[in-house]
Amino acid sequence: MLDAAIKLSPTRSDLLFNLSKSLFEAQEYFESWRYLTRICPKTWEVYDMLGDTQVKADNPAMALYYYKKSYEISKIPQILQKYEALKTSNSSRKKIAFLCLPTGDNFIRDVAYILSEIYDVRLVVTGEGEKIAQAYEWAEIVWIEWANDLAVEITNRLAKNNKRIVCRLHSYEALAEYPEKIKWSNVNKLILVSGHIERILKKYHSKSYDLLKNKIEILPNGVDLNKFIFKIREHGVNMAVVANIDNKKDPAAWMQVIGSLVKADKRYVLHIAGNFQDIRYENYFDYFVKENSLEDNLKFYGYVKDINQFLDNKNYILSTSIHEGHPYNIMEAMARGIKPLIHNYCGSKVQWPGELVYNFASEIPSMLNNEYDSHKYRKHVEDRYSLEKQVSTVVKLINNLR
Repeated sequence: MLDAAIKLSPTRSDLLFNLSKSLFEAQEYFESWRYLTRICPKTWEVYDMLGDTQVKADNPAMALYYYKKSYEISKIPQILQKYEALKTSNSSRKKIAFLCLPTGDNFIRDVAYILSEIYDVRLVVTGEGEKIAQAYEWAEIVWIEWANDLAVEITNRLAKNNKRIVCRLHSYEALAEYPEKIKWSNVNKLILVSGHIERILKKYHSKSYDLLKNKIEILPNGVDLNKFIFKIREHGVNMAVVANIDNKKDPAAWMQVIGSLVKADKRYVLHIAGNFQDIRYENYFDYFVKENSLEDNLKFYGYVKDINQFLDNKNYILSTSIHEGHPYNIMEAMARGIKPLIHNYCGSKVQWPGELVYNFASEIPSMLNNEYDSHKYRKHVEDRYSLEKQVSTVVKLINNLR
């Protein structure tokens, strides 16, 4: 009965909650969690049950995070007691410093905050050597976010002593000279966001790869699905790009895509959320849009803080990137139920359903006309790339460090 009702009203909160409750009672804890994340807005009861699902998943950091949110809304003493009991039984004295350069904490901020429920955590976002050295000296475990200049400095200039050092390499670092400059003997674990980044390291940094290959852990990025409101969508004419405008994203390809679509239907609009990183592209777009009378078909928004809101009325998200690690823009759009159109970068067919990946822009019109399944897009992220799964994996990695 509930399943049938959900198919008719897939975003109705009371139905989602009742279905989640039934699934939890049937010990289908993951499925219960799935539908709880889709409820918006969330009440204290939803957060409380989300915490319960994470207890069953042996993910105490996430459970504490949810219980705290439930108590902040409800102020119910029993919720606080449940929170405090779980915290007492799972707290660790491990001191973990998450270190990154300014503006580099976007992908680690949520993880560090949630892990602070069970560890002693400091998130240090700075380029000041003294502050970095102080945090490094304090910590037992040092997490270096990005395998960039900071990783080079820390591994070469600060004494290893008995510290366990984790470095996370996202994407661009694998195509630069950083792997040759980092002192890998001082690194306990290298986290990569996808398997194809490991193949890139092996191909372009073979000597360094021999030193680090036994230290690699593949850990995909995770999305907080509660922040991205699921909605059933369908074919339409509003296409989004969420990316800073630089060479990696191949922005000239956006012009080719929208230009060919407008020839068939002038209603198509490409909405671009991102800043220009190169004045050449700003100059090019200014000229090309006017030259081809595309003023009504391209909208530039610059930096957009609330991506969830920006995506609200979009039917598709376009990714023309020539290189990616594990892109959030695609995951976030799929979490909202939006169909992605993804250029075939190295690793794309492993990360995403094959029918959503194209080789040539000429394939896009047929992709726009074939199946549109918002449930499938959301489910793909829920099953593979949730924040819960990421946090659970990080905790296991930290606890197993030697």
